[in-house]
Amino acid sequence: MRNLRILVIDNSITFKETLVQELNRRLPPGSLVEHASQPVEAQGKLSLFQPTIILLNFALASAIVNHEKFLPLLVKSAANTPIIAYGILDNSQTTAKRLGATIYLKKPSTGQPMNGFFNTLTSNILVIHTQKVAANTDIGTGAMVTKEIWKATKPAPPPTVEKQPAEQRTAAPKIEPFITSTANKNDINLIAIGASTGGTEAITKVLQGLRPPLPGIVIVQHIPPMFSKLFAERLNHESKFTVKEAVSGDVVIPNHIYIAPGGKHMTVKRMGSQYMLECKPGPPVHSVCPSVDVLFDSVAAEAGSRAMGVILTGMGRDGADGLLNMRQQGSHTLGQDAATATVYGMPKAAYEIGAVEKQLPLNSIPLAILKLAQ
Repeated sequence: MRNLRILVIDNSITFKETLVQELNRRLPPGSLVEHASQPVEAQGKLSLFQPTIILLNFALASAIVNHEKFLPLLVKSAANTPIIAYGILDNSQTTAKRLGATIYLKKPSTGQPMNGFFNTLTSNILVIHTQKVAANTDIGTGAMVTKEIWKATKPAPPPTVEKQPAEQRTAAPKIEPFITSTANKNDINLIAIGASTGGTEAITKVLQGLRPPLPGIVIVQHIPPMFSKLFAERLNHESKFTVKEAVSGDVVIPNHIYIAPGGKHMTVKRMGSQYMLECKPGPPVHSVCPSVDVLFDSVAAEAGSRAMGVILTGMGRDGADGLLNMRQQGSHTLGQDAATATVYGMPKAAYEIGAVEKQLPLNSIPLAILKLAQ
C-alpha cells in the first residue's frame, strides 16, 4: 500500500521485533515499518521517516521527556499523525485517549495467543489509512479525539414519521423517548450493524454477548479486502453464531451473521419472507466501500419496522443518515455512547440528527438487542 509508513515505538526488544515481523508479513506490499526503542530515538525518526501511523507501547506514554509526558509530546511533535497505543491493561483506554491516542488496544499477556491481536491491529491500521487517503485529508490525533469524545447527557431527539430523501436528512427531528419492545407490533426479523475505527473489537464484544435464537445479522465494518474474510472467520470461532463473509445470493437465515466484504457495498433485497444479499463494488460513500449508509438504506426500504439498526464506534458520519431512514420506517435503533466508543464520530453524527432511539454503553448493547429482538 503506497505511502503507508508505520513507526513502532516499544522498549521491549523481543515484542518489538515480533511486531515488526508480523506487520511486514500482514501489511500490503509497499508498506514500510520502522521502529524505535526509546522516546528520544523515536523523536529523531519522526522527521526522517515521516510516519503516517504511529504504534506506541502504552508503558512509554508517561515517560518524561523534556519535562513532559511522552504521549502528549508525541501528539504535538507528530501533528495530525494517528497514534495507536497498546498495552496489557483493560482500563488504560480512557487515559490513552485523554493523553491523545487515537485508539487503545488491549494486548494479550505473555503466553497468551497473539494472532488475534495482530489481526485486529493490522485491520485498524488499514482502516485508518484507507479513510485518510480516501478523504485526502489528515485525520489527526489529539485534537480529533478531544472534539469527538464527549459524553451525551440528554435523550436523543426522535425523527419525523415521514420519510425524507437522503440529501434532506439533516435537521434534528422531534420524537418520543425510547420505544420499549412491546411498542413495536412487528417481530424483528433482521438486525443491521455498522462500525468503523475500533469496530472490530466493539463488534466482537457485542456478538460475544448475544445468544440464539436471533434473526439474521448483517454487518458493515470498514475494512479492506481479505481482512473482512479473516474477521468473519475469527468471529465464527468466538461467538455462538455461524459467521461468514457475505457473497451475492446469500439468503439471510436466523442465527447467522454476514460480514460485508471489503471493497464491496452490501445491500439486502426482500424475497417473500426472506432477505437476499447483494455484494458488489461501487463508488465510495463517505469515502468508504463498503458503506454503512448503503446497507442501512436498503434495510429501511426492504425491512422497515421489522428491522433493528445498531451504529458503533467510528470516524466520520457514515451510517447516520441510513439509521435515520431506518428509524423513520419504524425500525428500532441503538447507538454506542461517547464514553465507550473508541472514536465517537459515527454514533455522535447519528445521535445528533435523531437517528438513535437509545444511546448505550457498549456492554449494554447486547442485552438491548436481545430484549428487542427475542
